[in-house]
Amino acid sequence: MTDLNTEILIHFGKTLRAFRKEQNLTLLELEVRSGINEGDISKIENGKKKLAFTTFIKLSKGLDLTPSQFLKEFKVQ
Repeated sequence: MTDLNTEILIHFGKTLRAFRKEQNLTLLELEVRSGINEGDISKIENGKKKLAFTTFIKLSKGLDLTPSQFLKEFKVQ
């Protein structure tokens, strides 16, 4: 069984990946748009990396979303 922190990271990553795929962006394209390394984006999408609030803001901007638009779709079971 995973703890709540792990569950949050996994669901955040799934939400991030869904938005990226919806916009047909590769990891490299999101890196260019957000300034976040594609390897780090991959780790975040896979729930393997914690992220700072500033990273969340940069990823949201890279997806042309406001943070509130992103969080509206982010749901932890």
